[in-house]
Amino acid sequence: MSLPHSLAARTRSLIHRLADDDRGVTTEHVIWIAGLSALALTIVGIFGPEITAAAKNVVFK
Repeated sequence: MSLPHSLAARTRSLIHRLADDDRGVTTEHVIWIAGLSALALTIVGIFGPEITAAAKNVVFK
């Protein structure tokens, strides 16, 4: 079996195994996304005006 076919077969096998065994993964991902979103909103809230001012001062030559 050639390398591309072997990689494709392994990828399909891995995806199939992960699809059958997703206990808790979805909940964990939701918690991570919520935490990272809160962090991003906090950073934008704190540094938003400075970021906007810096973006307005960018000059392309």
